[in-house]
Amino acid sequence: MRFPKVLLAAAIVTIAGCASEPHLMPTPAVFKDERLDFAPALPAELRSTRLPVFYATTRAPVPAGEPGHYANSPGDGLTLGVADVRLGEPGWTWSDLAASDRTNTVEEARPGAVERIREFGKVDAAGTLGEAERRFLAAIDAQLAKARNHELVLYVHGYRVTFDEVAVLMGSFAHYLGHGAMVTFQWPTGQYFWNYLTDCPRAERYIPDIERLIALLARSSAEKITVIAYSCGSPLLGAALARLRARHPEEGRAELARRYRLGNVIFVASDVDLKTFAREHVPPSLDLAQQLIVYASRNDRALGFSSLIAGASRLGKPDIADLTPEELERLAADPRFQVIDVSEVRGAHEMGGMKGHGYWYANEWIATDVTISLRYPIPPERRCLVNSPGTRVWRLPENYPECVAERLLAAFPELRRAGAR
Repeated sequence: MRFPKVLLAAAIVTIAGCASEPHLMPTPAVFKDERLDFAPALPAELRSTRLPVFYATTRAPVPAGEPGHYANSPGDGLTLGVADVRLGEPGWTWSDLAASDRTNTVEEARPGAVERIREFGKVDAAGTLGEAERRFLAAIDAQLAKARNHELVLYVHGYRVTFDEVAVLMGSFAHYLGHGAMVTFQWPTGQYFWNYLTDCPRAERYIPDIERLIALLARSSAEKITVIAYSCGSPLLGAALARLRARHPEEGRAELARRYRLGNVIFVASDVDLKTFAREHVPPSLDLAQQLIVYASRNDRALGFSSLIAGASRLGKPDIADLTPEELERLAADPRFQVIDVSEVRGAHEMGGMKGHGYWYANEWIATDVTISLRYPIPPERRCLVNSPGTRVWRLPENYPECVAERLLAAFPELRRAGAR
């Protein structure tokens, strides 16, 4: 499909991601409920504004004397390490951070920073378990041993973000998850809008690295591993999971569950061809995971222009006419496959950047469901979602925050705030 140059330029400008100073996500709605107090569930030694975010990166280190930690250009191989992330202002205590959770808004983003990094070394290209991998796993296991949350989350980002920005954003998710272990796969991407046309296709070279990383994380002590991908990080994760599944053609779901312990596989605002996803990514993902969750929005303007450029609808803004009746029937038949339509959810759907593309961390209601899905493989109806009879498309009802809070109180009475009715 060919476009006039003016239209193509406008599309590239519009689809641009958002590179910004590192900041925390707004507080998920359930953490603002006056009846709930999550602090007692967090061990005292973890009540800090500093926490670790582990990483595997194919970015090059920044040159000496320049700000930041890793550059936007490709590096040599896959480096493992941990970033020490600060949440909030430099002088904040943990009580200050917790107080800000109850009052912050999307319009007043709280700052964060990567205060230092510690590299463990490069992954052995031969696939053996080297010193870097052992140190990486030992650090993850030590972090998991501190928390009551023994889950691990792996995040694959989209384009036009810095290393520090990704680490701080996912550090704020770790804060709401009661820590556990947060791991980011960080691939190199430029900071200009036109990098979309080059960086996302070039990132396909890192698919084997993501595959290798998931297999490595399965050697950790994590009880469950959740993987989540955003925007054009989604085709990378989908293809990596397909490769991982192909490693064990004779194994069924039970064997794969014991081997990799994948809970939820989550795709948010995903810039991947809908037909490719349905045919090549869904079957292996469902073989590997307990649930496959897709967040989509009709108001995602970035993916609307991506569809125009590609000439096909994207997973994050799907046109079901692109799928055959047989494909639709197969997807609808498996209750573990969930599509969550967030188009009508009230509140912000972006924090800067393109309209409607960053809802999964910018919107307090949607971020609540994402946070729950990062922690537990709970069916959608138990997460208070509703759907139309006979469909597998779910949505958040008008009483969503109240419903989630009530179910949490019923399941965990110890979360009730002292003095709350």
